[in-house]
Amino acid sequence: MTTAHFIWSVFRRHKARTIFTVLSVMTAFAIFTVLSAINQGLNGQLNFTLAQRLISYNRAAGGTPLPINYAGKIAEVPGVSAVAYFAAFNGYYRDPKNPLSVTGFSIPQLFGVYPEFTMAPAQRQAFLQDRQGAIAGEALAARMNWKVGQTIPIEGGPPQKDGGTTWYFHLDGIYHTDLPIGYQSFFVVNYQDLNEGIALAQAKDTAMQFVELASDPRDIDRIARAIDAKFDDASPQTRTRSERELTLSAIRQFGDVGAIVTYVAMAVFLSMLLIIGNTIANSVRERLGQFALMRALGFGRVRLAFFVLFESLFIVGTGAALGLAAGYGISRLLAPNVGQILQAFAVTGGAVALALGLAVLFALLASIAPTLRIARMAIVVTLREA
Repeated sequence: MTTAHFIWSVFRRHKARTIFTVLSVMTAFAIFTVLSAINQGLNGQLNFTLAQRLISYNRAAGGTPLPINYAGKIAEVPGVSAVAYFAAFNGYYRDPKNPLSVTGFSIPQLFGVYPEFTMAPAQRQAFLQDRQGAIAGEALAARMNWKVGQTIPIEGGPPQKDGGTTWYFHLDGIYHTDLPIGYQSFFVVNYQDLNEGIALAQAKDTAMQFVELASDPRDIDRIARAIDAKFDDASPQTRTRSERELTLSAIRQFGDVGAIVTYVAMAVFLSMLLIIGNTIANSVRERLGQFALMRALGFGRVRLAFFVLFESLFIVGTGAALGLAAGYGISRLLAPNVGQILQAFAVTGGAVALALGLAVLFALLASIAPTLRIARMAIVVTLREA
């Protein structure tokens, strides 16, 4: 009798029980996959921050935007190799179900502070020369089914000089980045177009934040202090922090959420392990007579133990594979929205490897007790009771 034939005979004997157990395992690993993507979103951000990038914003909590003429003074600080600024508004594309954040960056300084974003030279040149131009990340363009050359209407924006709230942009290019999908979903336009078109006088010539690139990451702290010192006597004053420091601060705010994610995953897997253990134990108990007969025919304890282990591996492995596929699909569906908050939200290769390792571990744990029962059974007594 081969291992495959043995496992298949078990499956045919209790199809419903096997199917429901596999579905339970699938559900557990699907939840684990989504939770691992959330954990990556919370903690993986640090892996993608540029060590030499800084962010300057209004020192007052909830303060007003900063004047864009601060950019010239920031650029004078020794060690600052590039500085850009941006303003943004929220709107939607054709339907409120397609929300979109429109970020107006100073051009061409954008590409100086974000070297991770690349695009075709012709598209980049078109964007730089088009006051009403825009570029979109690959993930966003694919989701919206956009093509280069389209005119993109964004509705629900701030009022313009003519009273309208629909803004029109020319999609001049699609940028590429190897960063997670959240970074592939930005919609970037020319700050000058936003600044000239907006009706609210208080919003003109102001920026939400300034982004700086330091020539040497070892000078980050000194540069941050020097930038803020430039505006100690100004109103509003600035506060400058490294992108990595800001990311750490955001992660700390999500600290309790990270713990909850861990505890939920532990509870899910504990429940799953109990279900698998019960299924394998019942399966072995119902076939003790068969195992005793196989022992009498010359099958060794080790071989029978492998039969039980492979049965457990088959159930857990099948459920884990289906769960990983389902969890990955769910994560891809959630990414466009969750990625707006957690840009590093993604299922990583490390999470998949961990899931596969856990599947093997749970299969081993679930088969320990049934295997010991088979090894210790008295053949004659078992055959009489069967």
